Amino acid sequence: MVSSFLEAERDCLLQQIQAIRDSGSVAPINVWISPAPKGNHVYYKLSSKNPDYKNQHLGKMGSEKYRDWLARIQRREAITELEQQLSMLQALIDRQAIKKIDIPKL
Repeated sequence: MVSSFLEAERDCLLQQIQAIRDSGSVAPINVWISPAPKGNHVYYKLSSKNPDYKNQHLGKMGSEKYRDWLARIQRREAITELEQQLSMLQALIDRQAIKKIDIPKL
């Protein structure tokens, strides 16, 4: 027998993940923001192992491109964390579905 509480929590996590996806674009894995000092100024670029995103100029901290990519990366990290929690929760649900625990009556 699977706990209805665990199933409700799973549904809640899935809803949170979908809400994050619906809130805007999500950065692909292996994409990050790197500083690119130039003289007395620090500019930022998008770095990646993926050639489609490699070394895109984002401008100064606070620029529209910088804030957009920072939000995308934050969404990706939030989804990753929620997916890890979902994975652990699903393991508990699967275990409950297999194991029958007899509770002794006192």
